[in-house]
Formats: sequence, C-alpha cells, structure tokens
Amino acid sequence: MKEIRRLAEDRIIKSLQSFPVVYIAGPRQSGKTTLVQNIARTRHKADYITFDDLQTRSAAQKDPETFIRSFNGPVVLDEIQMVPELFRVLKIVVDENRKRKDAGKGRFLLTGSANVMALPKLSDALVGRIALHYLLPFSAQEISKSISTSFIDRAFCEDLSYAGRKEESLTEVMRRASFPELLNFSDPSVCYEWCNGYMNTILQRDVRLLLEIEKIAALPDLLRLMASRTGGLLNEASLTRDCELNHITLKKYRILLENLFLTLSIPAWSMNPGKRLVKSPKIYISDLNLLAYLNNIDMSNLPGLDRKLFGSFLENFVAAELTKQLTFSKIRARLYHYRTASGQEVDFILEGPENTVAAIEVKSAAKVTAHDFRHLEALRNDIGNKFKRGFVLYQGSRIVPFGSDLWAIPFSSLWQQA
Repeated sequence: MKEIRRLAEDRIIKSLQSFPVVYIAGPRQSGKTTLVQNIARTRHKADYITFDDLQTRSAAQKDPETFIRSFNGPVVLDEIQMVPELFRVLKIVVDENRKRKDAGKGRFLLTGSANVMALPKLSDALVGRIALHYLLPFSAQEISKSISTSFIDRAFCEDLSYAGRKEESLTEVMRRASFPELLNFSDPSVCYEWCNGYMNTILQRDVRLLLEIEKIAALPDLLRLMASRTGGLLNEASLTRDCELNHITLKKYRILLENLFLTLSIPAWSMNPGKRLVKSPKIYISDLNLLAYLNNIDMSNLPGLDRKLFGSFLENFVAAELTKQLTFSKIRARLYHYRTASGQEVDFILEGPENTVAAIEVKSAAKVTAHDFRHLEALRNDIGNKFKRGFVLYQGSRIVPFGSDLWAIPFSSLWQQA
C-alpha cells in the first residue's frame, strides 16, 4: 500500500517548534507509530523508543529518572501510557531544560492510545508544557488524496466551488476511511475478524491499564448497546437500566470508552454557551467498520438494508469524518449538534471564528426538496449574521442552491473539490 500522507503532520511539527512536549493521542492501529517514526527520521530528528517492547518498559519502570536522562536530544516515547512512572520525571527534566538556549523545545514527542484526559498524572504534571494533538484513523479526505484543504475550511470561506464530480461508491469510501490496516482487506469476513481481535485487545488489555474494572464483561454489552443507538441523544438512565449497572459505574464506563477512542460524544449547541453544558450530547461509534462489526452488518450491503439504519450509518460517517478533519483543518472549529424543545433539529453545527456557524443536515435520499432545509432556515433566521452557511448532504452529484447561504451538496463534497 502506497504511503498516505497524514494531514495532521504539519500541525504537529509546528508544535514541536514551540513546546517542550508534544503528545499525540489516538486509538491503537491509527498510524501513530508510522507517523512519529517518519517525523523522527525526516522532519524532527529524534531517537525512537516504544514501550510495547517489554525490556524497554521494564527498564523505564525500574529507574524512570535514569531512563529519561539517558537521552541527550529529542526522543519519541511511543505508547507512554504504559509507563506512568515517567510523568513526574518528564516534568522535572522539562523544567530544567527551560534554562537552555532553545528552552528544550521539541525535546519529547509522546504518543498514547488514550486521551490525555484519561491520564491525569500526565496532564497534571505537564500542564502549560504540553501541546496535544489527535491522530485518528484515515479520513475520507486523506484516502482520496484529492485536496489538502478540508471541508471545514471551505465551509467557512467564500469560495463555493468544492463539490467533486468523480463517481465513487459511497459505501466503499465509508469502508476505507478507517484504520490503515483495513485498507488491505476487501473480504468482509477478514474485516470482521480484524475488528473482533481489535475490540478484544482494547477491552482486555488497554482497559486494565487505565481503570480498575469490576465488571469488565459489561463493556462489550455497553458498546453494542451504544452502537444500536448511534446518532441518538445520550440517555444514561436507559443505558443504566439495560446494562444493569448503577449510574456511577455506567458513567465511568462510558467515559472510558470515549477516552479509548471507541465512541464519539458530540455536545449540544446553544447560542447561550452556559446552556450547552446541561443539554444531552449525541453518541456515535468512532469508526464505521467497528460500527458494522458491533451491529453484525456487512458494510457492502448497507444500501439494501432498512433506510433508517442506512441513514444512521451515514450520519455516523459524517460525525466521524468531521471529527477527523477537525484534527488538521486550518480553521479552528468545534463540532456540535442542535435540538430545541420545539422540535427544531440540525444534525451538525460547526462553530468557527467569531462564533460563526456552518450547519449540516444529513439525508440518505438521492434528491432533496425545500422541505429538507426548513430547520436550517429556522436556524439562519434565529442567529442572523452568525449563520455562515447551511448544507444538506445528499446522495446526488450536483451542487444546488436553495436560498441565501443554503446549499444541497453531494457527500463527496466532504473529501473532493471541483
């Protein structure tokens, strides 16, 4: 397989020029090791150490300070969550290096298969000293190799010439925008076995490194239950009842799954930032192949399945793609969903510079009508000049204007540009 350039790399290099510690978080098998090895070899010369190696891990655990001080220059420490003993020493060495001419910038490039929020000892020790980046599985934009500008960047700019005309199988793009290793598999049964092994590794190995779990058998059940409700509002009371867990345990397990990059939580948007915190997020599975595995569905058969189920997969795909693009887009935006008590609902809200908004609706149909824009129109009328643009993604091939700042665009617009 020809190497696919990771679009987050430039952001990471920029951080290495400004911070003493850069942490790349992402799920296992998302390509972190390949990326940091390439960076250490070409753009930021550094030694490379992986704690997947038992001997190296044992040496670091036995004498963390001697281990860290044995490196005179920049070093990559891969899968550092396996050796939490290093966190305190890293802080000491980073503070000492501040006296150097270069202030120790770019000294430590760390990777981990858990969100830094799941590693409080690391985040607490290095607060103010660390830049955080995410490397998720391939985005549709990365595998298409057609453009370097993300849909998110284009959504907020004035140029609207970004709908691709190339004919592609949508379900094939959904399948390939995933873990690098899965690009080598076309047989659904092989993909299923890979996902099965991946899930077992995460839930049996990585979970134990992060949290004391009493009912570890409940985690796969919780994940499958969440997969069956993808795109729905989080209802912890219902999950608690169906999984037979108490409320505190359920919340702890749900946050753990998110910190291991198995699920996505998209918060609610409101014009009043204070109200966002009390509204329910929407829940998705982080990867489409994992979603298909959890629902025991062959991805290639998706279009022939129940329309509502296919629609939920499409929405999940858009949630995952936008989340990935946020890791490398030039415009710093945040992703939300929108729902009001009166029933007005928009699938996704991108809040960009100066609180401007690009809104997105997802439709599984090949054609759209003015009726499909009613919620976008209502939002535009509510927020006035903060509304930058509204889109309905659909399975057609043309860009069609539906009024001021409202557009029907093909799904391929997420990864292609005319």
